Amino acid sequence: MTSRAVDGVRLKPVKSPWVLAGGWLSVRGVAIAAAVAIAVLFGTLEFITRTKTLPRRLEDAPAAPQHAAKIASAQDRLKSNSQDILALVELGTLKFEEGTDSYVEAIGALEEARDLGALDPRIFYCLGIMYQEEGLAPFALTEYKRFLRNYPEDKEIRMLMAKLYYKSGQFAEAVGEYERLKFQDPRDPLIEENLGMSLWGGKQIDRAVASFTLLQSFGGDFARRSEFYLGQISLESDKYQEAYDHFIAAGGEDLPGLEPQRISTGLAMSAQKLGKWEEARDAWTTVLKLEPKNAKARSALREATKRALAAKKAAEKAAKAAAPAAKKT
Repeated sequence: MTSRAVDGVRLKPVKSPWVLAGGWLSVRGVAIAAAVAIAVLFGTLEFITRTKTLPRRLEDAPAAPQHAAKIASAQDRLKSNSQDILALVELGTLKFEEGTDSYVEAIGALEEARDLGALDPRIFYCLGIMYQEEGLAPFALTEYKRFLRNYPEDKEIRMLMAKLYYKSGQFAEAVGEYERLKFQDPRDPLIEENLGMSLWGGKQIDRAVASFTLLQSFGGDFARRSEFYLGQISLESDKYQEAYDHFIAAGGEDLPGLEPQRISTGLAMSAQKLGKWEEARDAWTTVLKLEPKNAKARSALREATKRALAAKKAAEKAAKAAAPAAKKT
């Protein structure tokens, strides 16, 4: 080291910690130090939890070669200490990755870790998904809420939570979640479609219509499904011509996300209300091809066939009556 370098370092006075003893031991100094220590501690904990990769089931991704070895390791640690939280979390997440056959073990391990005070977000993520798949909606919602406190922008879990709200008839809550998702991603057609469905379920018809109308702009199957939804809303509101037009626009081909007979059923009902008996007959025929045991459709087809035939005869009779008058003129 050159003398200039040495002199440069020495220009900075070295202070002993004891020089600051008076300020350090003051009430204000202790409070500041405590605040800094807490911030560092929780910042470190947040960094640790957020850098952990969320587990995925093995049907979604291939198993790592060391998967079985990790399970064995966690089980060995639990033999030595049954309350080893880290081992419980590891065992639970690994069992979750194995799929539904291992859910009982996974749930048991993760619930025990949670009850012991573990706050690892992976616990809430895995338990939420497993509870949902086991039909335990209230428990799943609780875990999803806990997870979202750690990852509020997680789209996957918020979508799952919104779906649970919808399926359980909590439409206002579902709308709230889908609106938040739409704010994050305004051009996602699936979010828009689910928002419209939730608004419709909650009897917010005008807003549902606006949502489904916006859905048309995405084109493809989303646009066709929007026509079906608008047709159903119009049919329920006794706006039969609007309903008929929407069902025609939805098209007669199979539409992913809908039972194949739904569009033809809506078309048949609206055509019947409008007195379009031939169109009603043809639509009910399509419904019965798709759903042969549908007794209501069979009855409606008989009625539509009879009415269509009567209308045809009446038209033929009217045409014959008009023919002599036309010749005289």
